[in-house]
Amino acid sequence: MASSLTTRKKKHSVDRRTQAALPKQPGTGLERMPLAPFHLANILIVDDRKDKRLAMEAIVSSLGQNIVHASSGREALRYLLAQNFAVILLDVNMPGMDGFETAALIRERKSLENIPIIFVSAVNDTETHVSRGYSLGAVDYILAPIIPEILRAKVAFFVEMYKITEQVRRQAEALRVAHDELEARVKQRTEELAIANESLQVEVRERMRAEEDLRQANLRLEERVSERTAELQVANQELEAFTYSIAHDLRAPFRQIHGYAELLQEEFSSALPPEAGHYLERIGSRSREMGQMVDDLLNLSGVARQKLDFNVVNLNEIVEEVVTGIKGDIKDRSIIWETGHLPTLKCNYGLIRQVFDNVISNAVKYTRPRHPARIEIGFLREDDEDVIFVRDNGVGFDMALAGRLFGVFQRLHRIEEFEGTGVGLALTSRIIHKHGGRIWAEAQVNQGATFYFTLGKK
Repeated sequence: MASSLTTRKKKHSVDRRTQAALPKQPGTGLERMPLAPFHLANILIVDDRKDKRLAMEAIVSSLGQNIVHASSGREALRYLLAQNFAVILLDVNMPGMDGFETAALIRERKSLENIPIIFVSAVNDTETHVSRGYSLGAVDYILAPIIPEILRAKVAFFVEMYKITEQVRRQAEALRVAHDELEARVKQRTEELAIANESLQVEVRERMRAEEDLRQANLRLEERVSERTAELQVANQELEAFTYSIAHDLRAPFRQIHGYAELLQEEFSSALPPEAGHYLERIGSRSREMGQMVDDLLNLSGVARQKLDFNVVNLNEIVEEVVTGIKGDIKDRSIIWETGHLPTLKCNYGLIRQVFDNVISNAVKYTRPRHPARIEIGFLREDDEDVIFVRDNGVGFDMALAGRLFGVFQRLHRIEEFEGTGVGLALTSRIIHKHGGRIWAEAQVNQGATFYFTLGKK
């Protein structure tokens, strides 16, 4: 293997950073890489965590292709120099050489510059990381939590494109060999021109026909790429519609279960043993929670499909409405409210009211153990942005878990402690991003939390 790599270095100029990433001696583990049979495509999964590699393998294994694991950028480069790959699933945050550095080294080699790279990351700073990923030639950037169907569809697309490209390449190679043979025959016929001029003309026509076949093959490849791209767009739209349909169809059954449970309690509670009554209460409670979860999912799906109408909105009026409604529901709570003078901005009134309702209701919920609770609503100016914040003195949370805050069904506290479906903040985040803004949080355990959000630069 060492002599083979030495030969490659003589043929191709590789800069010092790439050379540092290449193997210097045998026994690096490259010989153990499972090579794909001729009819299979290689998929390279690069992540320093074995559990994440296995999770991504489980998602794409149904495609029936050859999956290769690399635990570092250096190991990935060694594999890439030894074998062709249809697509690379590359983790951003890896020790030593991170995903961006690995991608830069991959793109520096001409033989690797066209391999599709899909970045996979749990980092929430989408603006910085996504922009950098695409600048390095990535074809996509997927943030955790990963939706298996979408990841599998994207990988399947590039596997299909790889197989088509490989098929065309093999055909082109066969045509090249035929072309070389044809050139030799033309030369031979030229030397025998006096006695074989007609034969030479036949060979020339064959050459022209071969070139036309190659041109037609390229045209067909372009058409298939366009068709696959359109099919992927349709698949994404169908997935969103399917999610909405499922959630919509589940709403009625959950409400019926809750209604029957309440009816049984009202009509037959005296005839039921205490344990049966307890089970009925749990059925009613869980069905009510599931119904709320379905409603939240419908709201989440609706935000993605909704076309925004912007109007000039006084945010203080929205906060006053939300706080007044909450006060009517928590008359037994002692809460000190502090509301600053908020700006007037252009936004969608209904959706931003929902944002304030979700964030302020969260503050009320997680300050329940405090007597009195303190909730502050205000804003500050940062880099030509109006940053609105909601601060409380509640139970807070561990900042190590902050990346899960805005994911669907992600909870940082047990449901026995604080109720909720885990959809509210995901919905809030989607609304903010649809307005061109951003949302984040700062907190300490038992020291309260502060949620910040913007609605885009002026």
